[in-house]
Amino acid sequence: MKSQRLPDTEFEIMTYIWDREPPVTTTMVMEALGRERGWKIQTVVTLFGRLTERGFLRVERGSGRERAFYPIITREEYLRMETESFVEHYHRNSFKSLLTALESERLTESDLDELSRWLERQKGGGHS
Repeated sequence: MKSQRLPDTEFEIMTYIWDREPPVTTTMVMEALGRERGWKIQTVVTLFGRLTERGFLRVERGSGRERAFYPIITREEYLRMETESFVEHYHRNSFKSLLTALESERLTESDLDELSRWLERQKGGGHS
């Protein structure tokens, strides 16, 4: 699935959804996020509509006016797509360029060990 990048607010809603057992409702998001951010319920309904139109959520009718929303794309799928897009756009598909940029972040010994183990798995054909 080739989806568009999520704006920050929509990503925040998707993160909330990914962290829950589906389904999720607009009321749940309004209570968890909307009130503290000063959103009106119509704002939440609009954001859910956008996420549904763009293929991130599917909707089922619930009781009354409430709708039940289910994620179509997993967090891992979205992050993979975003990362691939980032590497393509900013690093011209160069893994070396990406790692060079991260080098300035002073990777810890633990980070380097984890990266070494990952590289060894990649060489051996394991993709976990």
